[in-house]
Amino acid sequence: MAYSTVAVKMSLSRRRIADDIYVVRFDSQYALASTFLRIQEHYESSHFRGRVFSLEEFMDWYAAKFGAFSYYEDWSGFNVPSIAFEPFYSGRFNPLLRKEQQLLRLFEKAKAPFYVIGLYQDDDLTHELAHALFYLRPAYRHAIRTAMRGYNTAAIARHLASVGYHRRVVEDEVHAYLVSGDSAAGLSLTRLAPLRRALRAIYRLHARELRIPT
Repeated sequence: MAYSTVAVKMSLSRRRIADDIYVVRFDSQYALASTFLRIQEHYESSHFRGRVFSLEEFMDWYAAKFGAFSYYEDWSGFNVPSIAFEPFYSGRFNPLLRKEQQLLRLFEKAKAPFYVIGLYQDDDLTHELAHALFYLRPAYRHAIRTAMRGYNTAAIARHLASVGYHRRVVEDEVHAYLVSGDSAAGLSLTRLAPLRRALRAIYRLHARELRIPT
């Protein structure tokens, strides 16, 4: 299947909100999603995690799985640890898209480990910051896991796996959806209200260290 692509001038800016957490803002959702696609999906896709793939290969798979290639409209927030950039810096994904090169240049001199959040608008900020804290802060991760014990989140986990998340990142995704209260989880979260309150309290406590943009 062939896809047409449109060259669009892209504007992005980087802001450091902790020693090891960066927020990159884009001027459109299309620019954001098309830039992060291969980096994000190499890191967390149920089908492409750990694999080298072309943009067209991903488009074909996504369209076959979901009925159309709507990725650029479906996803508006992205998050990856520095390890996700390594195969792109090492040349495994060559030739890189110009927009991928532009993003990678922002972090050529950054000291790993670090975490990168990609945003078009602030609606997704809490969700993506929860991922960064879960990955980088052991105390946060331990508190979240402790709070989640005794609660049945299997239905959310199954739903997230069905929309393409790799099993290794599902626990993190469940927690981020509960912290943010994001309805994109596709399920009613009412019965988990006590857990959501506990997770949000943990998030607020640890997010105090962050220089969150206003």
